Amino acid sequence: MKEGPQQNPKIFYGWFVISGLFVIAFVSPMGRYILTVLFPFIMKDPGWSRQAIGLAFTIHLWAYAIFAIFAGRLMDGIGGRITIFIGGLLMLIGLVLLSAVQQIWQLYLVFGILLAAAVSMAHFVPITVLVRKWFIKKAGLGTGLVTVGMVSGFAILPLIIGRLSTHMGWRTTCVICAMGFGTIIMLTAGLIIRKTPESMGLHPDGEGSSGNEQAKSTLSETSNLPKNPLSSTTGGALRDKNFWYFFTAYSVTGIPMQGLLAHVIIWGVDLGFSTANSGMIMAALTIPSIPVRILAGWLGDRFGKKRVLISFNLFAVIVWLFGWFSIKDTSSFLVFVILLGFAYSAPFSLYTPLLGDIFGSMIVGSLMGVLTLGHGIIGGIGPYVWGLIADKTSSYLWNCPISAACYVVVVISIFLLNISAYEKRA
Repeated sequence: MKEGPQQNPKIFYGWFVISGLFVIAFVSPMGRYILTVLFPFIMKDPGWSRQAIGLAFTIHLWAYAIFAIFAGRLMDGIGGRITIFIGGLLMLIGLVLLSAVQQIWQLYLVFGILLAAAVSMAHFVPITVLVRKWFIKKAGLGTGLVTVGMVSGFAILPLIIGRLSTHMGWRTTCVICAMGFGTIIMLTAGLIIRKTPESMGLHPDGEGSSGNEQAKSTLSETSNLPKNPLSSTTGGALRDKNFWYFFTAYSVTGIPMQGLLAHVIIWGVDLGFSTANSGMIMAALTIPSIPVRILAGWLGDRFGKKRVLISFNLFAVIVWLFGWFSIKDTSSFLVFVILLGFAYSAPFSLYTPLLGDIFGSMIVGSLMGVLTLGHGIIGGIGPYVWGLIADKTSSYLWNCPISAACYVVVVISIFLLNISAYEKRA
């Protein structure tokens, strides 16, 4: 059944999908990273430790990883509109309940489980999978534009949430965010998002001429299949060693990334930032990545996604080592955070497009669900380990060499990818 077929549209509808996903990406990560902003406030009321709050992040990421498998299957089945709408509804409910937690087990249940389900259906997996379903040749650019929405939200919303929490309390702030974020996600999903270009009688990237719609749909679907028949199904892809190199890179990168995103604000507060102004730390981390995400996507489309992924991850190794030796005060910490902003997020403009290039867009949702399982289970230990190290050593610095080592593993895994045959096909 076609969703509002268009005849010779002047503007390819995929760009409207991109705009809607940008809006969703702007607010949806806050279902997870609102706790990063609230970290200093929750350490005072109810008074939980870094390790205890870090464990909440780890439980959240583990649950998110499991839910993401179902989200990926839903994306390939019922499509993005319904999947993301459900995610927005769960986010609204979850943030309201978060405002009322009194016991640590309640935090683990609401933030660790319910909000994990919400984020799995409205954050990275659904939005990047949708981009890859609507675009092939411009998938890197499209993903870069959408993920700019994420980092724009990171740059702006923590500042607002921090100020609101200072003046109104963190519990009231949760309720305000619930109404705002949940409503925005549900309305955008319902009004703008569509399942695939084929569902509207279109080709990916807007290519192709008018004619028999069945022929167009068949042509588009076969163009999205890899030449390697082993990789044309989810089971086949899971028997391909390239997928497991991909899995390793995507999983291990989560250890430093999620550890940093969970603790970066409280790290800054420890060094001397005020809680009211702590949101500027997240802005310093994310603003540099706005142009870099678009640039990385464009460079990947033009010069090869594997080559660009290796370059940015190597840069991340250098920045983490720089942080280990240089962080002494708020000024050196800001320099480190800004440099890391250029490195840590750019690869996420390329992972899903490259996965689609290798295995085809018809199963990319299911495969992203499996990758996210690894990112959540393996990478999910990051926030807990970061909190444990900080509590034991009274410093976050020892997380820097550990993070550098993780990125070395990522670089090696991406280097081992054998994608020459797929690049010829693409």
